[in-house]
Amino acid sequence: MYVCICNAVSEADVHDCVSAGASTIRQVKNACGWKPGCGSCTSRLAEVIGHARASSGAEPSAA
Repeated sequence: MYVCICNAVSEADVHDCVSAGASTIRQVKNACGWKPGCGSCTSRLAEVIGHARASSGAEPSAA
């Protein structure tokens, strides 16, 4: 499922970024090459990052 339609970023892409060490919204956006868009995905992105961090055993971090 897509997290961001504007940038065609999927949940799998976000999980890959988190697995590679990204832990904040800004880090994931940079790692995915995110370009500014409508911004409606930000809350969904935070949710997916939280799930990815939880499944990897990482501690929660502020966005």
